[in-house]
Amino acid sequence: MKTTNLEHIDESCFENILVLVHKLIGITIAKNKKSMVQGRLRKRIVSLGLATYEDYYHLVVESKDEKSIFIDLLTTNETYFFRTPRIWKYIEEVYLPQWAQNNAGKTFQAWSAAASSGEEAHSLGIICQKFKEKNPLFNYQIWGSDISREMVSYCMKGEYQGKSIEAFKTSMPDVFQRFMKLNLETKYEVLPEIKKRLSFFEHNLFSPLRNSINFDLILVRNVFIYFTAVDQEVVLSKLWDKLDPEGILIIGESESLANLNCNFKKIDNLIYGKTEGVLP
Repeated sequence: MKTTNLEHIDESCFENILVLVHKLIGITIAKNKKSMVQGRLRKRIVSLGLATYEDYYHLVVESKDEKSIFIDLLTTNETYFFRTPRIWKYIEEVYLPQWAQNNAGKTFQAWSAAASSGEEAHSLGIICQKFKEKNPLFNYQIWGSDISREMVSYCMKGEYQGKSIEAFKTSMPDVFQRFMKLNLETKYEVLPEIKKRLSFFEHNLFSPLRNSINFDLILVRNVFIYFTAVDQEVVLSKLWDKLDPEGILIIGESESLANLNCNFKKIDNLIYGKTEGVLP
């Protein structure tokens, strides 16, 4: 059995890990987060029987499967239902009625572009189903993506319990009772008529999304805070390409597109539309 040396990480190895994280997922981890990186990787290194962080770094470089696990270990996946209530109020009371009036016969297409564990996409599904109950001709499809294979699998199951469910149940008891059901495993999931309109897939925001859909709504919330300004602009250019000319982009409460080189115009706090023309 190998003797492990995981109390300390060589400075050059730590730098290599930070560069690899940025290369794989675009996230810039600060150099003062060394203990966090060590803590998240240590258990995996021990389970593999490796001796050092450098051994693990070389494994990640060489193994596609280990890259996926590495990404899961170093990404933060924390969200909950109906985060930032005022953006959901805007979607439900302002945007969807306007969209339906101008797009009769079309299917509303939305993308939760950093889906994490899926509560955001499921929240949007509930909003759309509420709207459909009042407007039977309205149809919708919601897509969710994440770079983490583990999170995409979690989203596909769409089964929730614990803090996320308790917060939803407490803050919106009527909505919770109408649109969530308890399954045989004592976990909650959205109603089948919502679930069938949800699709999830792996995607890196720095790569072009190769499908033919122009989305009416893109949610990319609480992910830009991990990117440099230059990287934010790269991602925004990809999102611009996939947003319908009359569509909206919604970002997180700690984020802003001010001072970035991007063709988005502010509609309201956290809510943006496309400007005319194409990105340079």
